[in-house]
Amino acid sequence: MALRRKKTPEELAAKDREVFERSPVGRARAGFDRGDQVFQCSIGATKQQGVIAAIIDSATGQRESDPVAVLNSVCREGWELVNGSFVFVEQGQQARAMTMESGQYVAVEGEVVGYYLFKRCEANRRTQPAG
Repeated sequence: MALRRKKTPEELAAKDREVFERSPVGRARAGFDRGDQVFQCSIGATKQQGVIAAIIDSATGQRESDPVAVLNSVCREGWELVNGSFVFVEQGQQARAMTMESGQYVAVEGEVVGYYLFKRCEANRRTQPAG
C-alpha cells in the first residue's frame, strides 16, 4: 500500500486559492478587478430527490441551502444585486405503474437554481484589491 505524501502549506494554499477563484465570490472579485460593469452567477437553492415507495405512493425529499451569505459576500466585492430569479432544473424522474388503478406514480428529481444579476457598485467594496 502506497503512503500518501502530506501536502505542503504552499500546496494547500494554492488549492484554497483555486477553489476561491472558481467560487461566485472569487469570480466577482476577478470581474471587479477587470473593470466589468455587470456580474451574473447562479446558486443552487433546493435539491429535490424523487422517491417512489415500494407499494403505494411517490414522494419527494428536499435539501435546502441558503445563498444569502454568498450574495452578501459578492456585494462586499463591489457589486449591487439588481435582480434574482429562480428556475426548476429537472434532472430526472422515476415512474411506476399504479397497482389496481390506471395511471402511474411519478417522482421528479431536480434542483431549484437562483440566477442573480449584479451591477458594479464601488461604494459596496469592502475587500482590498489583489496584488
